[in-house]
Amino acid sequence: RGAVGATALAWANPSTGSAGVIEQIDASNDGPNGCRGFVTSRQSLDGMTRFNGVACPSGDSWKLGGQ
Repeated sequence: RGAVGATALAWANPSTGSAGVIEQIDASNDGPNGCRGFVTSRQSLDGMTRFNGVACPSGDSWKLGGQ
C-alpha cells in the first residue's frame, strides 16, 4: 500500500492488449476497510472508455469493483 499521489499512473495488461491511465485516487473516504475510489481510462480495440471504481485491500493485493 503506497501513498496516494497526484501523478497519473499508466497501466497495461499484456494478456488483453488493454492499457490506460489511473487519473484519480480518492483516499479522503479511506475508512476502516481501506477502500479507495478511483477514476481510470481503458483503451482497447473497442475504443477508449472511462471507469469509476473502488479498490479494497485483499490480502497482499487489491480487489477491484465498480461504483
